[in-house]
Amino acid sequence: MEKKHKKIGLPKLLLLGFLIGLGTFILSMTMVRSGLSKEYGVGFWGPNGHDGVWHLALQNQVAKSIPPQNPVYSGESLVNYHFFYDLLVVWIAKILALSNSLVYFQLMPVVTAFLIGLLSFLVGFFWKKDYWVGFWLVFFNYFAGSLGWIVTLLRSAEIGGESMFWSMQSISTLINPPFALSLVVILAGSLCLVSRKKTILNLVLAGLLFGFVVNIKAYGGLVVLTGLFFLSVYKLIKNKDKKMIFVWLGAVLLSLVTFLLKNRQSAGLFEFNPLWFVNSMIESSGRLYIPRLASARYNLGLAGLGPKLVLIEAFSLFVFVLGNMGTRVLGFFEVAKKIIRNEIGDFDWFLLSSMLVGFLIPLFFTQKGTAWNTIQFFYYFLFFANFYTAEFAARLSSGLKTGQFLPVVVLIMIFTLPTTYSTAKGYFGKTPATYIPKFELEALKFLKNQPDGVVLVYPYNKYDKDGLKTPLPLRFYETTAYVSAYSGNEVYLEDEMNNEITEYDWQKRKNQAIEFFENNDPITARGFLLNNNIDYIYLVGDQSYSLADDQLGLEVIFVNQQAKIVKVKK
Repeated sequence: MEKKHKKIGLPKLLLLGFLIGLGTFILSMTMVRSGLSKEYGVGFWGPNGHDGVWHLALQNQVAKSIPPQNPVYSGESLVNYHFFYDLLVVWIAKILALSNSLVYFQLMPVVTAFLIGLLSFLVGFFWKKDYWVGFWLVFFNYFAGSLGWIVTLLRSAEIGGESMFWSMQSISTLINPPFALSLVVILAGSLCLVSRKKTILNLVLAGLLFGFVVNIKAYGGLVVLTGLFFLSVYKLIKNKDKKMIFVWLGAVLLSLVTFLLKNRQSAGLFEFNPLWFVNSMIESSGRLYIPRLASARYNLGLAGLGPKLVLIEAFSLFVFVLGNMGTRVLGFFEVAKKIIRNEIGDFDWFLLSSMLVGFLIPLFFTQKGTAWNTIQFFYYFLFFANFYTAEFAARLSSGLKTGQFLPVVVLIMIFTLPTTYSTAKGYFGKTPATYIPKFELEALKFLKNQPDGVVLVYPYNKYDKDGLKTPLPLRFYETTAYVSAYSGNEVYLEDEMNNEITEYDWQKRKNQAIEFFENNDPITARGFLLNNNIDYIYLVGDQSYSLADDQLGLEVIFVNQQAKIVKVKK
């Protein structure tokens, strides 16, 4: 007989409201302070100086055409990248008559964080008909963290290390907005699956939601489509129920039509590279870094596969899983109990198969160009693991008396919250990591009001920031898309990182740009500008080209204390 859920009393509703409110506030703080105009210019906290600026640049192009042009590799359409989130931002900005920046940095984070909390509770509550499952699922989706803080505490008496074992944790969900939105859609689809009434409308909605995840986050799309497949096969074998097969087929068809047909290159983005994350975790000074273990693994590997090497790899894998999961490992006890008692339910098939895919792909494959990008599959493994950790914690909560409950909660929080604390505090600081100075904003605003064209910027040099103090001007901070983002134009070459991820031949263009700025031959230099349809040259500080403006057919159209914009006469 199906368990009926009890009515939730006011105290529990208030407790839930407090948790969702706190989680929404903490998660939103990773975004909401970035992109705002201050007396020094526009500041960016955390990775928003790169990632957030890239999305602003992409939104400018999405507003002009679908599929969009690559904003940082002029003249080429964007491939191998999911732009639905940016399209959504553009639509909302137009409807509400707000700037893309305001919607991206201030509005969407708050709404998304709130929906993650609300939907987490509803899914957990209707899944197990238990308030505490929903409550703990909200908690872990907001605050679950790694055990990196233990390592930093032992090594340097500091609390930190969110991604020491590689994976991003719950606190950083919103700094990857497409990932965050994909969680909202997955939770909404899951709510359809755990609903007591499996109406046709419910199932159709589930198919549409899961089918659209791939457009928001391709990694998540692959994970949930696999989970939906195993659920549908299980339902078919168990009770000859064919409805879920049609739900899965509909979701796959929607994915193919809306995404894969436009991104055929995506299938070749991955390469077999087993245990790359596990091994790089112990080899990289920016991760856990155990040099003696790394050296032993390397030396044993030269002699071929043997028991000692297997033992080292097994231990490293154990550390990788435990370190990334933190208190989520408690959920394994719940999974083991279900398997032993043969209590695996319908929704468990979806959760467990999705977890398995999210775990196995980064374990064996890396992404061409940027190997570490496949760790994003692991984000979904951790997300689905939260369900079983919540179920474990809820069983403890409901099985303990009031006097016993508090110590258990405190113990779970002691091992869960340090990661959230260590990461969140960096977003509350007065000084941003990087900023765009006012004089550059003035120049970029001028350029935005000019006719659209291709902009040539000075090639990025990572050594230019040596000796500089925080906050760094954005041009020194990292290779970013800020000229495209704040001028609205395509740039000949900018943001080498995203060009690497999407597999554009950016190094060739960089060499050509460097050659232009150093070129003393007016014929070949002028030819470079014309052949590449360059309309403007954007210069800051002491950046310059070797030849005179009249030799290159250039006209200075803007200049202030540190920025200059030059137009190419045609």
